Amino acid sequence: MSASNPSPAIISWSVQERLREYVRSRQLAEIVYRDPAGQICVVHEVIRDLLSRAGHDFLVLGKGKVVGVEHVIMVDGQRLTKE
Repeated sequence: MSASNPSPAIISWSVQERLREYVRSRQLAEIVYRDPAGQICVVHEVIRDLLSRAGHDFLVLGKGKVVGVEHVIMVDGQRLTKE
């Protein structure tokens, strides 16, 4: 997959850059996401890394939890995914 034609499962460059800034700054973030059971979860953690594997993006949170970006709804009150 070329950089000029990214997979639709991969988040946009602007969202990716915003998340990478959290990784660089190591600032605490409020992350709202859906767990595998569909429940809304709110955590306050540092985003340690942003990974792309097999056409999907993942956040690695401070305590080692890995969350698929498609499940993340908001980071610090800013919507990440479309409803």
